[in-house]
Amino acid sequence: MSHKSASRRMFLRAMGAGFAALPFSRLLENSVAQAAGETLPLKFITIYHPHGLSAEYWAMKSGDTESAFDITYPNCSLQPFDDAATYGKSFKDKLLVVEGLDLLSSANGHDTAGTILTGSRIEGGTKPQNISLDQYLAVTKGLGSSTRVTSLSLGVGNDGTAAGLTLSYGEGGVALPKIIDPTKAFDLLFDGVVVGTDPAALAAAERKRRLSQSVIDYQKWDIKRLHDKLAPPEQQKLDQHLTSLAELEKQLGGGMAGRPVCTVPGRPDPTKFPNLKQYNGGEPYFDAITDAHLDVLAQALACDLTRFATVFMNDLSYANNPLGLPQDNHGSVAHTYNASSIGMNGQPGDGTPDTWLPLAKFNHYVYAKVARLMQKLDALGALDSTLIYVTSDMGNPALHSTRNVPTVLAGGAGGKFRMGRRIKLKKDCSGDSPWCGENDTTFQPVSNSKLLVSIAQAFGQDVEKFGTQPDPAKVTGALSELA
Repeated sequence: MSHKSASRRMFLRAMGAGFAALPFSRLLENSVAQAAGETLPLKFITIYHPHGLSAEYWAMKSGDTESAFDITYPNCSLQPFDDAATYGKSFKDKLLVVEGLDLLSSANGHDTAGTILTGSRIEGGTKPQNISLDQYLAVTKGLGSSTRVTSLSLGVGNDGTAAGLTLSYGEGGVALPKIIDPTKAFDLLFDGVVVGTDPAALAAAERKRRLSQSVIDYQKWDIKRLHDKLAPPEQQKLDQHLTSLAELEKQLGGGMAGRPVCTVPGRPDPTKFPNLKQYNGGEPYFDAITDAHLDVLAQALACDLTRFATVFMNDLSYANNPLGLPQDNHGSVAHTYNASSIGMNGQPGDGTPDTWLPLAKFNHYVYAKVARLMQKLDALGALDSTLIYVTSDMGNPALHSTRNVPTVLAGGAGGKFRMGRRIKLKKDCSGDSPWCGENDTTFQPVSNSKLLVSIAQAFGQDVEKFGTQPDPAKVTGALSELA
């Protein structure tokens, strides 16, 4: 158990032994510590959305500056961040928009999500070559060890772990599973956290804990028995399973020992999403699933049950969806997007304006979910100590381009970054052509690895490189514009 500061210890002594049974005790403790001048632990959420962006309703406008910019003009997809009427306040001062960042995945745009947090090329089109940043911080560096759940990986509609379907990877690029059922995410985070003082309830909880521990003990024995008989790649997978079992043991045992508890919020109502999976009738429930995931996540971060999470969003590809988009968001929205020069990295052309708005509507939908999450974190006192990284696997989706991916940082970020800004990075290509290729000496991309280095440094890590690319310079150094 981590050592508490003097202000926290004084507060706990003043409240007495019964404090552990009080509702929102973790929030009260954090509030007292914050009032005493302490900085709350920094938390990190990464949110993925499909289909890239409609740059015409996202990019900086003529006349915008780094600190003076408009996101409330008609159809601007970033508008939810400056919508006090809907979210109770504007979050524009908690926003940092980065334009011009590239994902160097060496893969088709749809297979590139695996690069977002790894900064790695997709090896053989199937997996990145190194650990993702969330896992590096939470597991390798131990920043998630003091919370009940070291890290959390959530998904909407698809529990696949291919390179284009997930964000979190262990050592060696081993994909980690996602939870697509909000009730299971709730149970993982909150089950057993508060059992009250009723002797029968306490005894039932202890029986459940012991039964689960006995199952884990058997699985650990079985994995260790098989380990030495397998080839190194299979051994690596078994090692990942052992890490997962250790995570379960922490949730069952000492991971919460001696800590104040937090009131358990209402469990998500499973009748609101009777089907969960894509292509299996789950699509009409994706909106409700997304809300439920984010609600559980906000409360979990506020209660300090976890500090690291990824959320893999989905589109709304079903008839009569709330955005009024075609049933096939992919083929009839993303692929039909015909960009102007703004979305073509400077290549001249007018594009087809009628194709911009449908994609912008979906981008707006994504940012509205993020603004809703920020509203909840703010109400719980956790927004200022949270960094939210929102992005996609593509920039121009019709081209499957991994250049100029939409990059939004949100939250207070613990004061590590100057928020309330828009940043436009230098052009990838020198000269007149915006289409220099990777083998062209004039191609000078700003890799997302530089953003990952900056985030690692914000968490106090002495990191100058993150990711795996043929040219080490592309994964070295922080994104200086964030300073």
